[in-house]
Amino acid sequence: MVGVDGSAGAATALDFALAEGWERGCTVEVVTAWLGSGHGDETSDADELAEGRARVHHMQAEVIARCLEHRTGAPDLVRVVVHDYAGRVLVARAESASMVVVGSGSPSSVSHQVLGSVAEYCVRHSPVPVVIVPAPARLERRAGAGVQAP
Repeated sequence: MVGVDGSAGAATALDFALAEGWERGCTVEVVTAWLGSGHGDETSDADELAEGRARVHHMQAEVIARCLEHRTGAPDLVRVVVHDYAGRVLVARAESASMVVVGSGSPSSVSHQVLGSVAEYCVRHSPVPVVIVPAPARLERRAGAGVQAP
C-alpha cells in the first residue's frame, strides 16, 4: 500500500511501490486521503466535498499515469480515495497490507507543523513495516554536496 498526495515525494514512493509490487507479484493499493469541507450550508458542503473528491481522484490518476509511463511492467492496482487524515487512513488500511510506503515530506511545511508528519504517524502506529522514500530534492541536495548514497 502506498500513500499518494500529489507531491514529488509521493510520486517517488509510488515508483518504489510499483517496483516492489511487480517484483513480488502483489497488488498495489494506491491510497489518497484528503481533508477539506465547506463552511456553508449542508448543500454547499456536499457540493464542495463532491468537487474536492473529483479533484483528488483526478490528481491521483495523473500521478499514477506519470509513474506508469516509464515502466515496462506494472502490478495490479487498486485505487482508494478517502476523506480523512492521511496517517489515520493509511494505518487503518495497513491491516491487510504487507507494507506501507510513504514519501518523506518537508519538515518545514505548514501542514507538518500543524498536523505532524504522515510518515511519522505511520511509523508510530502501523501494524506492518513502513518504508519512507526520500523526496527527490533531498537526494539531489545530497548528490550536489558530494555525499554518496549508502
